[in-house]
Amino acid sequence: MPHYDHTCKKCKKDFVVEMRISEVGNKKVTCPNCKSTEVERNVTNKSFWSESINRYKWDK
Repeated sequence: MPHYDHTCKKCKKDFVVEMRISEVGNKKVTCPNCKSTEVERNVTNKSFWSESINRYKWDK
């Protein structure tokens, strides 16, 4: 299953949640540190780069 990085808006701690792709957006995520539901999912894919506007490559 994919891992999704999150940051708590209340205590500012980063944490990782493992969930199915179908659960993204539907699953209620809580901070393991302060139990707050005010969390934000982070974009962490650093392997994507654009060669031009119309052509894309994935560096794996």
